[in-house]
Amino acid sequence: MAYAAYREPPGATPAVRETAFHVLDVTVASVDACRVRRSLAACEGVGVLRCEPLLHTHAACEHAAPRVRLMVRLPLSRYAEVLHAVLACVPDGEIGALTSWRAHLRRCGVTHGG
Repeated sequence: MAYAAYREPPGATPAVRETAFHVLDVTVASVDACRVRRSLAACEGVGVLRCEPLLHTHAACEHAAPRVRLMVRLPLSRYAEVLHAVLACVPDGEIGALTSWRAHLRRCGVTHGG
């Protein structure tokens, strides 16, 4: 089961929304997900939008443990802080592409959200 909670900053205009936030996919072993989420919660302006279990067995993590993909919403200015937070708290995983908020919404099937 996955969940999603999308939110936009109060009073943001469409042009500001596109440049203000980005989404970074981070894949870690499911047993590490809570630790990563707590670490990211300490980063100002950063939040986990979605925690999605990956059901296929092509795990890149060291022990081929069940994995989850965290979709992390962040201001571009916090990118280095987010990378440091993830790398400091988990032994291995995958850091995916950084996408714009608009591209993330399109990927999720929302064509008019921003």
